Amino acid sequence: MTRFTAGTALGIASLALVGCGMFGGDDGYFRDRGDDYQMANSLPPLQLPPGVTAKYQEELYEIPQVGGGELERGEFEVPRPQPLSTNVGMDRVKIQKLGNRRWVLVSQPPDEVWPQLHYFLRSSGLQLAMSDASSGLMETVWLTFGESPDTKDKYQLRVESGVQPDTTEVHVRHLSVPVDTPVGGQVNWPERSTSPEREGWMIDEMSTSLAAESTGATASLVAQAIGGGSVKVQLVEPAGKEPYIAMDLAMDRARATVAHAINVGAYRLHQEDADIGLFYVTYDEDRELSEEDDDRWFSWRLGKDEDKLAKAADKVTLQQLLANIDPSADPALFSGIEGLGGAADQKIPGYLVLVRGTGEAVQVRVRDTRGKPLPRNRATQLLMAVRQNLI
Repeated sequence: MTRFTAGTALGIASLALVGCGMFGGDDGYFRDRGDDYQMANSLPPLQLPPGVTAKYQEELYEIPQVGGGELERGEFEVPRPQPLSTNVGMDRVKIQKLGNRRWVLVSQPPDEVWPQLHYFLRSSGLQLAMSDASSGLMETVWLTFGESPDTKDKYQLRVESGVQPDTTEVHVRHLSVPVDTPVGGQVNWPERSTSPEREGWMIDEMSTSLAAESTGATASLVAQAIGGGSVKVQLVEPAGKEPYIAMDLAMDRARATVAHAINVGAYRLHQEDADIGLFYVTYDEDRELSEEDDDRWFSWRLGKDEDKLAKAADKVTLQQLLANIDPSADPALFSGIEGLGGAADQKIPGYLVLVRGTGEAVQVRVRDTRGKPLPRNRATQLLMAVRQNLI
């Protein structure tokens, strides 16, 4: 490089650095104004001129009272934006399976799926005996299959909102009874289908039909009531308390979908005991960058740090994890789990994800490897990463 070229390059670099100082920083024009709202003051009421009577006007938007103490002062670091869910871009129709249960997952809201199901049944020659959009239920009339003339069959389709927004789950149940069985009135549906094979036939045919339907299908107004506004999964952040994910799911499904969510994206699952709902994970945001740039410089640079964290966590056994937990941190949360405590803090990296609850009132919490609550912002960030990848 000639002296002129070197001097020019140095000058450009210096100008760039000076420019950053002029526009950024605390005194720059484009300074970070993220904390300005903390310094805002209340303005005095508007003073009207003498002789003018103020007319009371009702507030258009009522501002609710906020509980808790005064706003804490201090620096605020804007968190990195959460990446899109790894479920985004998935096939529009998928068949999900858990144990011996299967259902159809459609990446459309129920009010769009409902008329598509009506079209599928009608085009398949299956007449409906009942269709109730408010409960999300459809039932066919009694059917007779040629290969089994001694029985008659009936199907029930249950349409529900999915775990992710704007998704739908369709559950199928099959009932078969002797052909001479009296029918009439309400049907007593079994917990499981009489014939898994005929249930599977309906699921396969229905999913094929839904996948072939146009994504711009019309919506049903009556089907907008499906789910009744209830949410299967939501992030709860109670004032002054630890955030958690509330799930309106059966325990086995809740644990299965959490296990999926904590093994994609920035998460890695290293140890688990699904029977007690305990999962040991590490979390590194750089993993998502390395997945997006597998053959680029980011992948080479960020992969090294990820390997160190993952390799260290892979050496930790489940027994070491349990012994490292301090059950006094939350006796109710860790009740019923054997082998806890008894070891000094081993400084185990990563986090514990706990899926606990009864019936279909399930809660998901993230703790450090001692079993103690995390800072609120960090816990919320980790839970959001779980929430967006549930299926």
